[in-house]
Parts: sequence; structure tokens; C-alpha cells
Amino acid sequence: MVDPEATPPVYNDDGVDLTLIRWMLSLTPAERIATLQAHIDFVTLAREPHARVDEDR
Repeated sequence: MVDPEATPPVYNDDGVDLTLIRWMLSLTPAERIATLQAHIDFVTLAREPHARVDEDR
């Protein structure tokens, strides 16, 4: 019998963080897209050499 109050595992046998998967699945499809787009925007901005704030100082 499975204990209904048992804490679900944080990682699977392969070391995958299951909390991130559960969190993403808790979002609506539109929220998932917005979250992933925000990550893409961040990485794109970080890769642009002219986006560095220190260069203007």
C-alpha cells in the first residue's frame, strides 16, 4: 500500500530533478510558453556583447 502522505522523490534514478518537471506541468500551456520564452530572451540578451551594462561606464 502506498502512503498518501509520503513525499514524492525529488530526483529519479537517472538524477533528473523531478520538482522542475512537476512545476512545469503545473503551469498552463500558455504559462509554459511564456516561461520558456523568458529563458530564451535571457540567454539571447546574455550572448549579445552590446548588452553588457559595464561597457557604458
